[in-house]
Amino acid sequence: MERVIWVIGNERKDMIIAQREINSTGSMRAFCMLSSNAVHKAIAVQNSENKDLSSFPSLIIMDYQMAVDEEFATLSYIKQQEALAGVPLFFMTKERNQELDEICFAKGAMVVLHKPFSKSGILRIERVAWQHEVTRNYEKMLQKQAGDLQAAREIMRLNQKLKSRNELLYQVFGRYFSDQVLEVILEHPEGAAIGGEKRELTVLISDLRGFTSLSEELEPEAVTGLLNFYFGRMVDVIASYRGTVIEFLGDGVLAVFGAPILSENHITDAVAAAIQMQNEMEVVNTYCREHEYPRLEMGIGIHSGDAFIGNVGSEKMMRYNVIGKVVNECSRIESYSVGGQVLVSEEALAGIEVPIEIHSKMQITAKGIHKPVSVCEVAAIGGEYGCEIENVKFDAVVPVKERMTLRLFRIEEKLVTAKAVLAVLEQFSLKRAVVSLEENGGGDMEKNRLEIYSDVEIAAIREDGETIFDGVYAKIVDVQQNRLVLHFTHVNHDFRQFAKTVVPQIIDD
Repeated sequence: MERVIWVIGNERKDMIIAQREINSTGSMRAFCMLSSNAVHKAIAVQNSENKDLSSFPSLIIMDYQMAVDEEFATLSYIKQQEALAGVPLFFMTKERNQELDEICFAKGAMVVLHKPFSKSGILRIERVAWQHEVTRNYEKMLQKQAGDLQAAREIMRLNQKLKSRNELLYQVFGRYFSDQVLEVILEHPEGAAIGGEKRELTVLISDLRGFTSLSEELEPEAVTGLLNFYFGRMVDVIASYRGTVIEFLGDGVLAVFGAPILSENHITDAVAAAIQMQNEMEVVNTYCREHEYPRLEMGIGIHSGDAFIGNVGSEKMMRYNVIGKVVNECSRIESYSVGGQVLVSEEALAGIEVPIEIHSKMQITAKGIHKPVSVCEVAAIGGEYGCEIENVKFDAVVPVKERMTLRLFRIEEKLVTAKAVLAVLEQFSLKRAVVSLEENGGGDMEKNRLEIYSDVEIAAIREDGETIFDGVYAKIVDVQQNRLVLHFTHVNHDFRQFAKTVVPQIIDD
């Protein structure tokens, strides 16, 4: 038997499209109403002529804009009808955002759908309508047995509790799972079980530079607001290139391309997404500037290979996850990146057929990787993507006239070593510095392991012994005999004040 779906809205074109999409399933029949009067008449007819609840709708879908325009009057009337109690409510809207979703959920909506409906949207409508019909039929059976079975009341109570829990699950799924993962679960109910599959895919890992230190200076509400803004921008970019966010890693993102959405171009999708993510940092830094936070930078690593992807955990608690050597190696690649960089393994780039602009290549070795990995710094991708990393600000180094000694402390396994290497600051900007190692200042790079791509903590000292700044972090990006090029990964207020007084043109650009 066809399940009746009420669709309420005042846009005739939207109603025609919704009716066609719903009716095309063969298991549902859309009953469209273009005004509040039509809703009143439909309910009046049902109340007067049809006492059988099966003639009432299995699901109600209401246009959000219409509801707002009439101050939710029709919705309030529907909620007053005893015969419609428990009928699931969906809202449909052209645009979605977190604030709109919160309003819809507060009004009793189980799900918020884009219009026109997507394939997954139609599946959700069909599944919830079916579930309601099963629940309603079950309740009718229990009502018939209520006079003979003392236990019927308890069964009905448990059934109502189950229905409320199911509604909550739909709301939680809608908020915490990406549309792609949710679509897989809806299309394949067995996907909700523990298990998965091995698949070739591309992994992208991003990380903010210096955010941990910044978060210690901010109030918890400020940290949450900044992270939410940052994640919101990055997730939108990833989704636009058919990627799926697996989890947030503190202030970083782990995403995959090629699963659960199948794509033959998952490598190029990931590279293009990474480039646009770097460009999106300008929007994030506009937010930082408006809130008087320091400028932020992000490093990105990309690698491709076979990995297990699916549900991991226990029967009580599980999550959609990706596991494999490719994830660990991608994490190592990302750790070598500096702010504004996109580092892609040469192995992954071998599968790309569109033009790629590469700025530099490097060989990296890291814990857990048995042999060196060739990595390329990608600046642009051509073909249908046609995007490039925009010019990086504050990148022109200028000479420093005042003699200044830097103390460089190597960071090993996230621990700062006690012995300092002394160096003289020659040139610098807000992003980079060129320093020369002092002959008698512990400058034996082999002995102190100040090789390329190692991380250091920096303190700056004037000739009179005054500390100018400390707690600044950098990565060594070039080594030429006794000269190093440092790329700052975290700067603080004292550093910026020093920059303003010594080379104010950097700040003024």
